[in-house]
Amino acid sequence: MATVQEHLDAYTEWTATPLAIAGQWPRELRGYADKSGITFPLLVDKTRDVIKNYGVYHWLSLEAYNIARPSTFIIDKAGIIRSMYIGSHQFDLVKQTEVLECLKEIAQS
Repeated sequence: MATVQEHLDAYTEWTATPLAIAGQWPRELRGYADKSGITFPLLVDKTRDVIKNYGVYHWLSLEAYNIARPSTFIIDKAGIIRSMYIGSHQFDLVKQTEVLECLKEIAQS
């Protein structure tokens, strides 16, 4: 989320709105957002229904349990998933250059 925040101006340039969905309690997520300076929308999925529906729910591993794999979905204005990246572990994050390139392609099409 912090990396997305760092590139927020570039998202705006391509008329994209980032948002994060987290399987945490609202207070925990708000505390993280405040501490990290996150200003884009954060959605709480404490039942993990959305995380499960997107196929990124991760019940158990050596690094964590009952969480989502770090994932990025780029969804266009028609609701079509144009790109997705699902990390193999908690530190496997999409490169923001790849996200921005995809957003550029969508904006120019």
